[in-house]
Amino acid sequence: MTEPIRSIVVVGGGSAGFLAALTLRRMLPAIPLTVVHSPDIPVIGVGESTTSAIAVHLHQHLGIDQSEFHREVRPSWKLGLRFEWGAADVPHFNYTFDRYLDKNAPGLSKWLGYYCLTDTKDASTFYALMDRDKAPATLKGSKFSLDPRTTYHLPNKRFIAYMQRKSEDAGATVIADEVLEVVQDESGNVANLKLKSGREIAGDLFVDCSGFRSLLLGETLEEPSVSYGDALFCDRAVVGSWERDDAVKPYTTISTMEHGWAWRIEFAEAVTRGYVYSSQFVSDEDAAQELKEKNPELGEDPDLRVLRFPSGRRERSVVRNVVAVGNASGFVEPLEATALHLIVEQLHNLVLGLIDTNHRLTPSLRTLLNAHFVGQWDDVRDFLALHYKYNFQSDSPFWRHCREETPLGRGEDLVAMYRELGPSRLLGRVMHPGGIFGLGGYLAMLVGMQLPTDARVGLTPAEAKAWRAVQDGHRKEAAQTLAMRPALERAYGISAGGGAAAASVPVVGRNEACPCGSGKKYKFCHAAVR
Repeated sequence: MTEPIRSIVVVGGGSAGFLAALTLRRMLPAIPLTVVHSPDIPVIGVGESTTSAIAVHLHQHLGIDQSEFHREVRPSWKLGLRFEWGAADVPHFNYTFDRYLDKNAPGLSKWLGYYCLTDTKDASTFYALMDRDKAPATLKGSKFSLDPRTTYHLPNKRFIAYMQRKSEDAGATVIADEVLEVVQDESGNVANLKLKSGREIAGDLFVDCSGFRSLLLGETLEEPSVSYGDALFCDRAVVGSWERDDAVKPYTTISTMEHGWAWRIEFAEAVTRGYVYSSQFVSDEDAAQELKEKNPELGEDPDLRVLRFPSGRRERSVVRNVVAVGNASGFVEPLEATALHLIVEQLHNLVLGLIDTNHRLTPSLRTLLNAHFVGQWDDVRDFLALHYKYNFQSDSPFWRHCREETPLGRGEDLVAMYRELGPSRLLGRVMHPGGIFGLGGYLAMLVGMQLPTDARVGLTPAEAKAWRAVQDGHRKEAAQTLAMRPALERAYGISAGGGAAAASVPVVGRNEACPCGSGKKYKFCHAAVR
């Protein structure tokens, strides 16, 4: 019988390492945990865009106080992604985090996705806020409220420092040292780590958060890699930033470039801009030049960095007594900001399994976790491939190659059905059941990119009136919210004059009504992201 886990060692710091440490300490508090991380590995510091799962995990599952988080980390808010993408004659569409395409509304017989085939303007509250650069926050008297469906743009250095402190507060032992040797026992399990300082750290379960190096899973256990290079062609990014004091936008902007795409991540003090491209189609120097030409805010001699990355995953993420999390288990380019989301998914499922097996990493649990992780990674690949297949904003050699050569994997059947049925609820029958985007995510891209469908028909007068009423309601909600900068300052605890101000960012309780208006409790509606 598999012995219970009596100690856990996390190898690597950064976002993955300290998310793992805090999650395991909070959810498995009886098991001692040690983090070993190298102090010499720099933080990339480009800013991190997230999905709605991250705020839920931080505040609902880990119990992090939202007001404290805002004061210390100073994130900006993200309501979704603004895609300058898709149909050639459409400047942009919004991929929002307040799900609406797979919802109903009074007076309309079909899902809202059908009516968005005709007009997406103000299709949801977040859609209306994004197009007006408004915050998801209201101030009624002295009561400041933030929509709980909001997620974050995270400044890496402050986020990692905060998560390290919270991990230590939760009882994790953090050792800043370099691993010189990984020692295995006679059965092939990792037994202990020999550190540069001369210390040896033993453990029963090792969590590999060592990034692309994959020290334990890749280098030590030699778990093979599976490349996604046949579907995702981008393999590099050139990144820069600039200071700013203008209006803050509540979204990540995704822009089409000649040989890939560029992100724009918004913070109160700065903007980070990164150009993700394929080295098969453009040199690093020419990519940097294109980024500078299209973003004069970077200045004449900007500090640009080139990052290289593979897109793919390991065949398994859980091998022997090692669980790889984050880049140590796989990486897909950052088009949908899935990095932290996949980390949270891996940790959440690992913890649930260990709770149910009384802290035993059994063979069946390994098999189940590996199958689930593979399905999630492959679903992300297929979802991103969909983005590339149907973007007509550029006719460069790179984009022609994407449209002609990108395989859709399991998305092929979904697209074929969409062409006939439109945004039907039945499309969910052909989706991967463990995907992180859900039908709403796929519909956001198919509808937003204006993929042709036979379901695109005109509205009856009654439908048109009911749809206008839905849009009017979202416009009214948007009109009641604050501008981004003063709302962020309020959340950070900064007064309009620059001094301290009382800040309280309330979180909707899991048993309270969800603010989306569904009538369901929050924990059964927008908090239930898994």
